[in-house]
Amino acid sequence: MHWTNWYRNQHCTPAEVVAPASEAEVVEAVDRARSRGRTLRPAGSGHSNVPLVLTDGVVVDLAGLSGLVDVDCATHRATVRAGTRICDLGPLLWEHGLSLTNQGDIDGQQIAGAIATGTHGTGRDLGSLSNAVVGARVVRADGSVAVVDSSTPEWLRATRTSLGALGVVTELTLQVSPAYSLAARLEPTSWAELLDSWSERLDGHRHFLFYWFPTAAAASAWFDYDPPLGADTVLVKTMDPLPADAPRSDGTPRVGRAYQVFADPSEPTFHELEFMVPVERAEEALGELRAMLLARHPEHPLPLEVRFIAADDSYLSPFSARASCSISVSGVMGEDNAALFRDCERIFAQFDGRPHWGKWHPYDAADLAALYPGLSAFREVRAELDPGHLFTNPYLGGLLDGTPREGDR
Repeated sequence: MHWTNWYRNQHCTPAEVVAPASEAEVVEAVDRARSRGRTLRPAGSGHSNVPLVLTDGVVVDLAGLSGLVDVDCATHRATVRAGTRICDLGPLLWEHGLSLTNQGDIDGQQIAGAIATGTHGTGRDLGSLSNAVVGARVVRADGSVAVVDSSTPEWLRATRTSLGALGVVTELTLQVSPAYSLAARLEPTSWAELLDSWSERLDGHRHFLFYWFPTAAAASAWFDYDPPLGADTVLVKTMDPLPADAPRSDGTPRVGRAYQVFADPSEPTFHELEFMVPVERAEEALGELRAMLLARHPEHPLPLEVRFIAADDSYLSPFSARASCSISVSGVMGEDNAALFRDCERIFAQFDGRPHWGKWHPYDAADLAALYPGLSAFREVRAELDPGHLFTNPYLGGLLDGTPREGDR
């Protein structure tokens, strides 16, 4: 048996790959793994480029747990099975007059995996996907099913960004929004003009993000813009809400249902690191990063993506207790990106940058304890739900327990 991730840079040969079609089958898999002394890792769609899933024990592929369980249109809450892909969830919610409040541009992930790693979109006043979780069902290490909701606040704060380390999530209840459309605009600009209009754009749009192109090659790597953009230029993207029945348009602005406009699917042709810095230090951090890349990596061929996320209270959320600016740096797949990523990480460290859990970073438990004040509280919940660390692997052990961290394979 073999498992590999979306980026094709993480592989393992587990003793068993289980594809449950029900929560009862998840319980059976957990009981069997425990009785045989094997570890077990839940797998989503594999969009993490680090070894979160790798195990020689049991991989639980949740793709068969898909679809809506319940919808409450009055409270704007929806309960969804863990393996539901975000691209499928959008149309399902729309049928009930609802939409996700926010999402990222890649929509092929399974919802539980995206939530477990703190996946996010952009919007100064909008949280990550994890922040939408108001309830969950989690199969614990002893085979029992924990019902997590506001009556178990510590468990809820841990489950919202869990890295799959607490158990196997089978259902999630999400706080969603009434259905809406979006109008999306792309606008090329210069670095200087971006800085001049930064606050205005951040305050004036529900969703604001931008790409910085260090080279002409970077400007043409993902975008076919006419006329072509040159080196050290910026492409701004804004999205603002419209009524659900707004006429669709593929022009400027592009108008469509929210889940259609959010989505900008890409192929796994790159590796990535992403760090979150306090939003009030974002301009300074980006200035340092830009200067370093132009000086030390003048031929860098891929864009940087910059987004904004509201604060939340999840223990392991990169946005815990602070509004953040996320900065993503991509490296070419198949090339050695170690020097590039380490140069970037050294700058992010100067600004107390927190790493995206699904992307490359060099940190261990000691480093993360300084960045995540909620780590000790997360460990306490983990000790309740998985005292024997059934749901772990060497990589997670390095992150959460301080055991020697297995290298990124």
